[in-house]
Amino acid sequence: MLKDPRRFSRLIAAFSLIAGPLLVLAGMVATPWESEPGTAGYHDALAGDPGQSEVAAMLLHFGFLLMLGAALALMHLARLSVPRLAHIGGLLAVFGLATLPGLLVTDFYDLALAEALPREESVKIADAATDGWAPMVMVLTGAFPVIIGLVLLAVAAWRAGAATGPAALLMGAGWLLPMASSTGGLVLTAIGSTMMVIGYGWVGVTVARMSDQAWVDRAFSRTTRAKAPKIAVESAV
Repeated sequence: MLKDPRRFSRLIAAFSLIAGPLLVLAGMVATPWESEPGTAGYHDALAGDPGQSEVAAMLLHFGFLLMLGAALALMHLARLSVPRLAHIGGLLAVFGLATLPGLLVTDFYDLALAEALPREESVKIADAATDGWAPMVMVLTGAFPVIIGLVLLAVAAWRAGAATGPAALLMGAGWLLPMASSTGGLVLTAIGSTMMVIGYGWVGVTVARMSDQAWVDRAFSRTTRAKAPKIAVESAV
């Protein structure tokens, strides 16, 4: 496998498309969600089950890292048919996914504060650490590019023929659904993550079943299929 770059890249892409969303779903479900919005509720939830909080952060960390591979896989499949959409979506997704895993370090920081200090003090320090424009920029450049970029890649994959309409809808809606809740509750987040597992997994299984040459040639590409008759005619002439 390692000697054949086509097979290696195809299997890595399939693995990322399937395993990435699964780890994100596991991380979201494992997260001890706060019963009330705000830093105090967040710290209470973390301190209520420290072990679960750590496991959730690790699952999300590796899930987001694998989603980077999933984004690159979608961009590979779509970039010949819809290059602008695929590259813009890919750039945003890679930019955000390269940032997002690192932000999970704050979970361990907040957990330590929540366990070591009275709630009033832990909240005061945590809020002070995120106060100002610089922390806000880091958070915004991690979250929003991921959502926008992966939604654009889902559309690009559909337009290129790399994903069916239902798969693309599940991939895109899975990221957008949790935003319908102002508190980002467990139910909507779990439903959205499950939709992503199905949507990305749908494409991932298809990629896993492709031949190595079909992966290189982007056999899904509508552009490739559309040009085939013309090539055949020219060859016959």
